Amino acid sequence: MADSFKYSIHNIVTIVSDVVLPELEPFRAPDLAGAPTLRVMIGRDRRPAAQQTPGARRINYDEGFGPLGFRAQIEIADVITVWASPLLRLSTHVLYTNVVEPILRWTFVEKGYALVHSACVAFGDKAYFITAKTDTGKTTTLLRILRATNAAAFVSDDLTLLTPQGQVLTYPKPLTISSHTLHAINAQQLPLAQQLYLPFQSRIHSRNGRRAAHYLAQSKLPMATVNAYVQFLIPPPKYLVTELIPDARMCTSAQLAGLFVIERESDEVVRSLGCDEALDILMRNCDDAYGFPPYRAIEGFLYGAPERDLRVNERQIVANALDCLPATLIRSGGANWASQILATVGS
Repeated sequence: MADSFKYSIHNIVTIVSDVVLPELEPFRAPDLAGAPTLRVMIGRDRRPAAQQTPGARRINYDEGFGPLGFRAQIEIADVITVWASPLLRLSTHVLYTNVVEPILRWTFVEKGYALVHSACVAFGDKAYFITAKTDTGKTTTLLRILRATNAAAFVSDDLTLLTPQGQVLTYPKPLTISSHTLHAINAQQLPLAQQLYLPFQSRIHSRNGRRAAHYLAQSKLPMATVNAYVQFLIPPPKYLVTELIPDARMCTSAQLAGLFVIERESDEVVRSLGCDEALDILMRNCDDAYGFPPYRAIEGFLYGAPERDLRVNERQIVANALDCLPATLIRSGGANWASQILATVGS
């Protein structure tokens, strides 16, 4: 394992991978104590049946094309093991986003945590979720808040780790900059080559580009394979928050104090949400983040087993954490969410 890449996510889940996983770079560890929670390997599980882990659950997703196609074999035992096709060595973003992250979502639930699809910003020791359907504008809103006031601190952009007691833990994945996010950053501070390439990259990985990809995913095309090649040839523009806002304050942990739901509609609405309504929206948005192949083919395997359904556990963790905290819906056609959030928080 000397040549492997090791990660420890808040000492809750540990990972050993044959390839670097850039989204987990903030959690890189020099070494791990004991066996990892998850092992990611490039290749195929070639063990004869007699040598396979007794009692393990297994699933195989294979779009064909041998080493040139998308394949992921998953075994759930004391150590979760993924065998990924050689193609995914070239497209580690797809390996992480479409295989590793879904596994992590349900692994955290088994350990009593929820990996919530939400941006998170802290004001002092109070944290606030900003949730929305994918590609609505969470990243843009978060960046505008961080640029507007130094009272705000970055916790997470896309995913936030949550305990049943309402403690949020940072999950600082790099931010993906799409075309509608460009106006919320100062691109001039990036290297010139990146400035020139960024508009093209962001257009490919824009809201419309992802909508088209999700539409094609409903077809019988091998979209996981296509996606891997597209993301290899034109990687998504990803930056740490400190690359976009060098003086951004960082927060690793805080207590959840409220939830903001942002929606893109022509009418302007700001209203309070009831406890159940807020929980339902947040859980729908969590599911909305995992729609691309192979997720629909493997989700039941990941969250279900004869003795339990982890969806029930996940919802209960989030419900306990929210505990009827203030929740506000902000609907805006002009993407005026950041100023409304700041006005509500009082900063």
